[in-house]
Amino acid sequence: MSLGDTLKTDQFSLDRHIKTISQYYLGTLAAVIVIVLIIYASMQTVLERHSVQQNISFLTSNQFIEFQQLKGTARALMRGSTTDVVPVNVLDHMIDDMNQQIAKIRDTSAQLHRLRLLLDKDTKPSELDIRLRSFVDRAEKLGKLNSASRSKHYSFWGPIDFAAASDGAIMRGFQLEIAQSFNKSQTSIVAAKRISALLILSLLVALCVIGALVILPLLKKLRIEYEKKKVFEHELSTLVNKDSLTGLSNRRSFNHMLDTLVMPRYSNEGYPRADAFALLLIDLDDFKAVNDTFGHPTGDGLLIEVAQRIGPILAAGAVAARLGGDEFALLVPGLADKAAAAELAARIGERLSLPFIFEGHTHRISASIGGAVFPDHCANAQDLIRCADLALYAAKTQRNSQVIFNAAMMADRLAESQLRAALFKAVEDDEFLVYYQPKIDIGTGRHLSFEALVRWRHPQLGILPPGRFLHLLDTASSMTAMTEIVVNKVARDVRVWRDAGLACGSVAINMPETALISEAGYRMLANAVKRHALDWSDLAIEITEDVFVNKYTEQILATVHKLREQGVSIALDDFGTGFASLTNLRNFHFDDIKIDRSFVSEIGKDVKSEQIIKAMINLAANLGKSCIAEGVETAEHVLFLRQAGCVIGQGYFFAQPQPFEIATRGLESALAIS
Repeated sequence: MSLGDTLKTDQFSLDRHIKTISQYYLGTLAAVIVIVLIIYASMQTVLERHSVQQNISFLTSNQFIEFQQLKGTARALMRGSTTDVVPVNVLDHMIDDMNQQIAKIRDTSAQLHRLRLLLDKDTKPSELDIRLRSFVDRAEKLGKLNSASRSKHYSFWGPIDFAAASDGAIMRGFQLEIAQSFNKSQTSIVAAKRISALLILSLLVALCVIGALVILPLLKKLRIEYEKKKVFEHELSTLVNKDSLTGLSNRRSFNHMLDTLVMPRYSNEGYPRADAFALLLIDLDDFKAVNDTFGHPTGDGLLIEVAQRIGPILAAGAVAARLGGDEFALLVPGLADKAAAAELAARIGERLSLPFIFEGHTHRISASIGGAVFPDHCANAQDLIRCADLALYAAKTQRNSQVIFNAAMMADRLAESQLRAALFKAVEDDEFLVYYQPKIDIGTGRHLSFEALVRWRHPQLGILPPGRFLHLLDTASSMTAMTEIVVNKVARDVRVWRDAGLACGSVAINMPETALISEAGYRMLANAVKRHALDWSDLAIEITEDVFVNKYTEQILATVHKLREQGVSIALDDFGTGFASLTNLRNFHFDDIKIDRSFVSEIGKDVKSEQIIKAMINLAANLGKSCIAEGVETAEHVLFLRQAGCVIGQGYFFAQPQPFEIATRGLESALAIS
């Protein structure tokens, strides 16, 4: 073989070797690229499933919180429906909240179902889904019942629908679902890590460029998923522990902090002790009126502003929480005595009494604050809350005040509880009396009519004025029952006076809103008129300006209009102290305006009060109504009112409220003089 042939053979062999190497390299490279692409696709799939699983975990946690809220609302609605303590408007708000919660749960369930279909097209509803759907359906059915039906069927609903034993399976289902979601997320992360390691090893064989184009985007996506997980966990923690409206701690977080503060810690000497701290409870006065009049956005704005005003006053380490509605609570570590607690409460009260400006309107509200100090007043969290609540109750009776708990307060509350228990028995034992206070013609001194005022003949305490017990009649049924007793006694007494030929005039009865919302008020007057053969005009009723901000204003005014058509005189009581506007006066059918005693008592002392009284008298005259002054106690009052044009007066200057016998003697004397 020649050299040329040899060179040609070697060149051919080299070319073939190079070609073989090139083919091998290209095949290897192609295989690596295919492997990389397969691993990349697998990684994408794992990450997508992981992302879906993260969303499932987050939505499941949200659904658990929504379930807890719905369960609490449903239980509160059932309990509220069994007693008349809770007003109907509050029950309606509960039903609205429950319906919103039901909608949220169903929306979350739908989202979860769509996500699970992404993971498994053959997925079927779990036992938890079935139980939760059944729970939501029962809650929806409960909301559609009226209050009477809920109360009637409470013995059915309570044991089997919303009791702890009933929803225990759902709670366990949520625990299992959350645990499984967490495990699946962890499995996805582990799988992603393994695939990442395999990908790195594969990419070491491939070109660096391929590695740069494949690995970096995947690592970036892993980091994004991890950051999303951290965001989800942070949002979940915020949702569980923070009030969504004000940003303050919620009741759950507050209870946890309170339990932490009262937990004993061991000193250097080995003795358990807990550091002193103060608890303040805050309840906003007149918030409901603002909320009902200007709407929930204004109410929410005020709550946010209240939270912002409280924050800067508190020292570092103190916790402010919104417990619900317009109720706030403060935990102040290191505040160890009553004087310091009272000083802080006073500063908060002063701050909250400043005007609130929202959407161009100026609102004035105040706060009642009650407080207690640990461990001076009690030794555990439950008793501390009870003591602070007693102090808050005392503060609310005065409004815009601050009260720190003391032992006498506990004794007063016990006495009031005993009085409340005896009060319900008073209806059965016929212990209510009616006293009569005359309404007098200021110009002539002639008797015109009476106002009927209730008294309680307590077996041990004697005759009690209404201020001692009316606030304890905190259910619609008890207030209506007492009013019916008063109406019947008044009708009986008027019949006696009529038969004796005595000119008693009409007798005005204070009618509570609860009796006027339904037909109860009309029926009790109609029955009394019929039973004692009276004219409707023998009776009159007095109502306060609060009816204009009542949720059932239309029903109340319809009942009042119906009574007026029968001839019953209607008086607007305590005028100037409530919420009546000129529009209300124009549209409301009434006969008399009663000037509140708080204005009359300032005659001769306050020029502004005198000007207001004159304006009321002129307003009543221009509307063609009579004007009655309450609380007339001095000759100076009489002289001013006569000169101002007020025709009718009522008060101690003329006569105190009198029992039937003394009122009868007064009528007889008037008859003899005439």
